[in-house]
Order: sequence, then C-alpha cells, then structure tokens
Amino acid sequence: MGRKKFVIIDAMSLAYKGYYAFISRPLYTSKGEPTSAVYGFLSQLFKILEDTKPDYVAIAFDSKEKTFRHDRYENYKSSREEMPEEMVPQIARIKEIIEAFNIPIYILPGYEADDLIGTAVRKAAEAGLTAYAITPDKDYVQLINDSVKVIKPGKSTDEIVVIDEKKVEEEYGIKPSQMVDYLALVGDSSDDIPGVAGIGPKTAAPLIRKFGSLEKIYENLDKIDKPSVVKKLIENKENAFLSKELATIKTDVPFDFNLEDARFTKPDFNKLMKIFGELEFRSFADKLKKIYTDENKEIEIPEDNGVKLAPEEYGSFDKTKINYKLITTEKEAVKLADKLSKTELFVFDTETDSLDIFNANLAGVSFSVKPGEAWFVAVNPERAKEELFASELTDRIPVEKFVEIFKPLFGNENIKKVCQNGKYDIAIMRTYGIEVKNFYFDTMLASYVIDPDQKHGMDELSAKYLQYKPIPLIELIGSKKTPEKIFEADLNKLAEYSCEDADITFRLYRILDDILKKEKLEKVAYEIEFPLVPVLEDMERTGVKIDVESLNEFSKELEIKLQSISKEIFSYSEEEFNINSTQQLQKVLFDKLKLPQTTKTKTGYSTDAKSLESLRGSHPIIELILEYRQIAKLKSTYADSLPNLINPKTGKIHTTYNQTVVSTGRLSSNDPNLQNIPIRSDLGKEIRKAFIPSSDGNIILSADYSQIELRIMASISGDENLIAAFEQGEDIHRRTAAMVFKVAPEEVTADMRRKAKEVNFGILYGLGPFGLKNRLGISQAHAKEIFENYFNSFKKVKQFMDESIEKARQKGYAETLTGRRRYLKNINSKNRTIRQFEERVAINMPIQGTAADMIKLAMIKIFKELNDRNSKTKMILQVHDELVFDMPKKELTELKPVIKNLMETAMPLNVPIVVDIGAGSNWLDAH
Repeated sequence: MGRKKFVIIDAMSLAYKGYYAFISRPLYTSKGEPTSAVYGFLSQLFKILEDTKPDYVAIAFDSKEKTFRHDRYENYKSSREEMPEEMVPQIARIKEIIEAFNIPIYILPGYEADDLIGTAVRKAAEAGLTAYAITPDKDYVQLINDSVKVIKPGKSTDEIVVIDEKKVEEEYGIKPSQMVDYLALVGDSSDDIPGVAGIGPKTAAPLIRKFGSLEKIYENLDKIDKPSVVKKLIENKENAFLSKELATIKTDVPFDFNLEDARFTKPDFNKLMKIFGELEFRSFADKLKKIYTDENKEIEIPEDNGVKLAPEEYGSFDKTKINYKLITTEKEAVKLADKLSKTELFVFDTETDSLDIFNANLAGVSFSVKPGEAWFVAVNPERAKEELFASELTDRIPVEKFVEIFKPLFGNENIKKVCQNGKYDIAIMRTYGIEVKNFYFDTMLASYVIDPDQKHGMDELSAKYLQYKPIPLIELIGSKKTPEKIFEADLNKLAEYSCEDADITFRLYRILDDILKKEKLEKVAYEIEFPLVPVLEDMERTGVKIDVESLNEFSKELEIKLQSISKEIFSYSEEEFNINSTQQLQKVLFDKLKLPQTTKTKTGYSTDAKSLESLRGSHPIIELILEYRQIAKLKSTYADSLPNLINPKTGKIHTTYNQTVVSTGRLSSNDPNLQNIPIRSDLGKEIRKAFIPSSDGNIILSADYSQIELRIMASISGDENLIAAFEQGEDIHRRTAAMVFKVAPEEVTADMRRKAKEVNFGILYGLGPFGLKNRLGISQAHAKEIFENYFNSFKKVKQFMDESIEKARQKGYAETLTGRRRYLKNINSKNRTIRQFEERVAINMPIQGTAADMIKLAMIKIFKELNDRNSKTKMILQVHDELVFDMPKKELTELKPVIKNLMETAMPLNVPIVVDIGAGSNWLDAH
C-alpha cells in the first residue's frame, strides 16, 4: 500500500488563472454575475481531485493584511495591480464553494498563502504523507523533496503538470532547495523582489551550481571570472540577501494544522448543487458524480436545486400524450374561433420570421385552453407578395381572413388572454390591426415577480416547474439567429412546436398563478407588471423622433473638438500617436514623459479611467486625454449611433423596454439604452436636445419625480427630521448638512452641501465611511465623524437600516411597499463579503424597488387616462424617475396638471411627493 497523499491548493493563483483564461470572452450568468474565475477554479479543482485522488486536501488564501515581507521591504508586491473589480465577488463565491466541499481554508493575518502551504506540506511530510502543493508560482519549487512535489496547472484550465526534483534540475539547472538562491540573484518581477540588477538566469544558474548558495557565492567573489558580474554582485549585495529573505517560504508558521480536518470527505451536495444552479454551471454535476462515486455504489445527488443532472430524462414531445391540431382552412378557423369565444381564458402564441414588429411576417398563431390540447392556425402573411414564399404558402389561411375571423375574439374584453412574453405577441397582433384586450397573465413576468433572479425563459421554466424539455427551435429552422427560415420549416413540425409552446404556457400559468397567490404576490403581478405590458408596447411602437441634422452637426462639432484636443496632446508629447492605443499611450506617459507609475498590468502601466484620474494634476496632458475620451465616447455612442437606429418605416427610434432584467423592479432598455444618456455635462445635454416632438404642432413634456428615493426612505423609516424637511419644502441636502456639521442652514457652504448630498444618496446604496472617504477624498476619521453625526441627527434612518437587514435575515428576502420581493440567499452567509453585499441590497431594495413600483403604477394610470380621454398625447420615454410625452400643444394646458397629479398620487407616502414638470421644443428644454 502506497503512502497517503496530502494536497494543498494556492487558491488565488488558480482563481486568477481562471479569470485570465477567459479574459477575451468573460463568462457571466444570465443575470450578469461574472463567473470566469469561479469556473476556471472549479475546473482545475475537479481535475486535481480526479488526478491526484487525495486522502487529505486543504486550500490556502492570502490574507488582506500586510505581511512581514512588507515590513522588511516597502516595495514588496507594490506594482502588482489591484484585483479586478469583477474578481471580488468571485473570490467570495469560491470560498462559498470550498466550504460546501467541506475542504478547510487556511488563512492567517500577516502571512501569505505560500507560508501556510510551506508549513502544511512540511508537517504532512513529517507525518509520513506525500504532499502536493498546487500552484503555478515558481518560488514553490524550493519546497520540493522526496516527500513534497509541486503541481503546476498547465496552459488550459483542465491540464496539470507534476514537478519533482528531476524536473527542476532539467528546467533550471539547480536543485529545488537552491531556488531561493536563484531568486536572490534574478529577482522576481511578479513580487517586486529586486534581485541583483543585471544578473539573469544564464548567469545565476552556473554560479549556484559552482558555489552552492548565495552565501558561498559572496564568500568566493575572487573565484568568479567575469569582473562585470563581480561588480554587480558587490553593488547589489544588500538587495541580494534581502531578496533571498523575501523569496524564502516559511515552513514554521504558527497556525493550527490538524491533518484530520483535511481528510477528503464527501461534500454537502445540496449546497453545491444550489450554488451550481445560481452560477448556471451545467457540466459540474456529472464531474461530482465521477469523483465521488465509489466502485460499489453510485452516489445520489439532489436534483431540485436549480440544476437538473439529466435533462435527457425530462419529459419531451410525445404524440400519444397530447391532442394538437393543425388548422389550414377558413372553415376550421371559424369553428376554432367560435369554440374559443365560449371560454373564459385562452393562451395564444405567435410565430413570425423576425423580431422587428414593423417588418415581421406572421406564420401562424397557436391557442390552448387546457393542458395537452392546442391548435395551430397556419397563416400566409401575404405582406411580401414580391417574395417567392408568399405565393407558395397555399396550404395556409390568408392573413386578411385570419384577421377577419379572429379579431373579434382578441377584442372580446370578457375573455382573459395569457402569454409567455406577451408584449411581443400583442405587438404582432397590433401590427396586423388586431387589438388584444384583457391581457390577463404573462408567465415570464409571473416568474420574475416570484423570483427576479431566476431565469424566465420558457425552456428554463418548463424544466423547473414541469420537468419537461420543449422541442428546440433549432429542429425547425437550424438556428435561433435565422427566424426568417420559419416559412421553410415543415408545416406539421411547426404546428407541433407552436402548439407545444401554447400548451406549456397554459400549464405554467396554472402553476405560477397558484404560487403568486400562495406567496401573496398578486398585487405586484396583477396590478403592476401585467397591466404595464400594453403600456410599454404602445411606447415602443410610438417611438421617439430624433433631430438627425442636429446630431450630424453635433458629431462634426465633436470631431473638430477631438482634432483640437489631439493637437494639444501632441504638443505635450512632441509626437503624433494613436491616443486610443493603450500601448502607445503607455510609452508617451511613462517612458517619455516619466509620469508617476500607475497600477502594473501585463502590457505595462494602466491607462484606464481610474488610473488617469489618479494622475490628475501631475501633467496637463492627463486632463486632455480624459476630455478626449469623454468626447469620443459621446460621439460614437450617441451622436453617430442614434441616427443609425432610426426605423426607415417610421422615421423614429424604437427602444425596447425590459421588465425582467433588473432585480429591483426597475425597467431597463436597449437598442438604444436610454437609461445611460448623459445629462450632467453641457456636451451630454446636447444629446437630449436631439429628442424632438413628432410634428410641428407638438411639444415635449417631461415629468420627473423629485428626490423620490429619499422621500421613500423618509416615509418608510418615519424619521421626524427627514419628514419635517420634506413637509416644509426645504433643500434636503442643506438641511442634512446643517445637522451633520452642526451649523445654521444659512451657514452651510457649497462643500458642506456636496458632502451631505453624497451621504444622503450613499445611505440608500449602503455606502459606509470607507466609501465616503474615497468618494469625497477625505480622511477615514472625517468620514466616520460625518456618518456618526448623520445617524445622531436621523436616528430612525439607522433604525430602518438595521431593521431592514434583520427582516431580510428572518424572511430570506427584502420587499417593497407593494410586496415585490428580492430573495437574499446569502444574507446569513459566514462569508463576510457575500453577506455584506446582500445586507446593502436589504437596505436598498425596499427604497429603489418602491420607486420602481411607483412610476410603473403612474404609467398605467396615465396610459388609461389618456385613452379614456381619446387624447393624442403619447407617453414615449421612461428614464429612471422621469416620464416623457409627445403632446399636441393644444393639450398642454389640460393635461399637464393631470399627469402631475396622477404621478404624485400613484402611491401615497407619509411625505409630500413632488413632480417637476416642464415642456419645451425638445427633451432638454422640457427637462
């Protein structure tokens, strides 16, 4: 029987390796959570466990605190760039996964992972085990002996290489124990270990082979042939011995090493599967089975935590279990319409050849009124008679006949209509002149209301709630990216595909409706999300007119500005270069102009926005480069792009509003993203100026909630001082500044007000003293004092924050005033980073989510009011807390107070709600 194996992993090196392996194509979940580092780490972990088959396993992390090496050498790891922002939550996830694996984590303040690993492998070897240290770092080579080996992850994320004494001698020409002497001479740029300037591997290795160690080299300087090498050694003696000290891994760290704690045991499968589900890792379940199944018994892994292990075992299309019917004649269509007109509710689903509602051709519509039963009405669109397919589709109902037969059915207000992603289906029907009335339920939106962070697509919902795998679209048309091929698909197969969609939607409707009732989420679904669908459809269809000429002129102005700024930049650099090239910019700033070095990257010193901001004031060229970038972005993202997004049929821009993307309930938009249009800078405001009325007789009206999130916080917290400020119509930031800085309101300076404003809004997003310190550029002590004064002045705000976290801990979710929820699965996590993130969400969700609910309710009420009045005014944009209208000038006097009132009364609070409202010849003037 061989020696038992102890495996210990350098966590950060594997995490970084995974992160950079996917740097050109980063991984994200459907909700936007970054997962490259986690995926790479897990891939390596599974490979390590599978290949080494350890008896004992542990994982080491660096601590955040400075180590004894920093005390010895100030520049130790000083140029190492800050952890990428997207890595931070991934490290927390990795720790969460390690805990679920039941693998101990070694971490000790003041020591690096290297030292913990060095100590662990020594102790494991002394206990008679063969120890393996897993890391790509070459300094670990010094630990290698008969009982200790290093495993180096290879170039791909699933390849590993074992390094032993023989390999070290082959690669470096020295013994493993001499690696510290080698690093003392050549240094290590990744850790900023200086070494001996001018001595590289080709000189170092022969010296070590000849003399044995650094000490012996210095004892025998007279025996070294090359005077230049001797000179370098003498001049850099202090650095050489310091480097050896820094490179030496400690093997006597005082931490509690208990081998039994590291025994390789089965993980908490429930926890792991839950995490894999959240991260959407579909392949790792099978790897779990492979590693943890022994020869005699296959393990059972739970399948109810968001990842189904064997999708092939789901139910799938079976002709014997369903009753689907293809309708191809007018007679059959009339009979179906009559049957559906006698129902209380039906599901419908459209099939088209495009996502563009203005140009899509209708291929058919499916209907369902009970599980297992559905009909597909095949349609010949006849909208493109010049195209060959229109005359070939003779086995289908002409579209005008479809409209004639089914228009009364869709227009019947007594019959409820149900869809999956109904906004699109309603839009297609409307394009063909059919008004869908009494849109009642949307399964995609119901899923979002139940849990905004789960996936809401039909395939995912079908898998989760029905354990059923729908027919993939690829079987019909070859790819989701080629919808135009739908008319080439076999008609019977298309009918089965579409009928199944309607059938599944009906089944999901019954399940999700029950969940909404059980969880008391009906208000959010039936009073907010479902009624909002026709409102958004109308806004998207209406679109907004853009002044192309003014944007083109603006683009030319920006180009002239860019050329002018470029000349100024070149005058300082004394050469022309590509300002957009990172490498050329690095050479100019750091090699030529010798500016202070920023964070070190693989290609040199960082020139990202954060790094350049840190260089402000060091040279005039920095201000110019930052200005250049801002203008270039404005030009490419808006001035040049917006005209290209104009629909040739309507002459307008038609954004798409998404109800299921933002977890707080906020709407998002795309093509274009209107939520990010800049308003603070004068140049940014020029973009809003280009949004104009649809005709000369119209005007743009903007209605914007004033400080709505602060008002909601005042109302929910019940804080007397905040409420009083809003009731008296005071400047809330001035009032806050007066209380925080303990001065009279008239003594508040602009700087005091600015700081108070940062605190007021920062509180909403969980900003603490450290965040305020960075944001305002003040000391930590000053930031802490501001916060203490704030909470002393607004005691109930602090109470609200604490209670929000406590409620979320007890319930497992945060909720708005309407009952909208966001689940916080890690609010009680032992991992501080993950827990604190969710604590911030627990504070923010009730406020931001309530603001989202309020403006949605306002939109629904205003839309109804405008329709009831047969008004020509159209709501065209929703951006954050603002609604924008395209309005006939003659309706302004009548409707302006109506819109203001409906917004201010949409959801009453315990404080006054104020809407700032204005009109003008463009969006900027109105705002």
